Amino acid sequence: MTKLRARVLAALALLAVTSASTGPARADRAPLQFGVLNQQSPVLTAERWNPILSYVSTVSGVPLRLKMGPTWQETDAMMARGEFDFIYTNHNFQPQYDAIGYRVIARWGGDAIRCVIVVAADSPLQRIHELAGRRVAFPSPDAFVGYAVPKVGLKKAGVVVEEVFSSNQEGALAQLKARRVAAAAANSRFLAQYSEREGVRFRELYISDAYPELAVVAHPRVPAQIVERVRQALLSLKNDPNADEIRKNAKTPGFESATDRDYESVRAVYRLIAQ
Repeated sequence: MTKLRARVLAALALLAVTSASTGPARADRAPLQFGVLNQQSPVLTAERWNPILSYVSTVSGVPLRLKMGPTWQETDAMMARGEFDFIYTNHNFQPQYDAIGYRVIARWGGDAIRCVIVVAADSPLQRIHELAGRRVAFPSPDAFVGYAVPKVGLKKAGVVVEEVFSSNQEGALAQLKARRVAAAAANSRFLAQYSEREGVRFRELYISDAYPELAVVAHPRVPAQIVERVRQALLSLKNDPNADEIRKNAKTPGFESATDRDYESVRAVYRLIAQ
């Protein structure tokens, strides 16, 4: 069995587990749609998030279903159309989404994240200024840590690069791994996980200031009591001994409490690059 086929089957199995566990929670209620930003392929996203959503659905009694577009563009478009009741993202902090009124209820736990611009471990490039005129991979032009932050950093350094977009962070790092680009920008947490999974080493040329991890946000149409039940279930994942395997497989310490005020620095960067 190929590695890809194994992942597909695993994802389908996880989806079946989610459906089985969320159904009995409230059989009279249609599942709410939980979006996830395209940081990696849909298969890997399903492997990570379906067990989390199964847990949250069971604990909260609010059935949740993973939903995302095949690309970040479509996922963002779905968010703009209001197709998600909840979504894990930081693209919502761009000015064009302010009128929708998404509200932060939690964030991915652990340390703050940083943008890193990396090169292959054996690359001759040693300084960010040496990237001038070279091909650099970014996840997407809407990415925060993967594009907005390094865009500001490169601008401050007076460095202009040839931008190559790769759909998601996994794609950007794969481009670098295949030597199709001179460097790639990524979320520091995702970089560490990708390096471990793929067995490849990179060297950092640039490290940004720290920013809060991606948020779980709720659409304003979702009743406050439902939002609170989902929020409490997300927060309980961190310390629930019955969720040890979920945390291990998803490579997460759980979720932390967060509010919109925590993301003012994110909004500021998005406003800066929109000028």
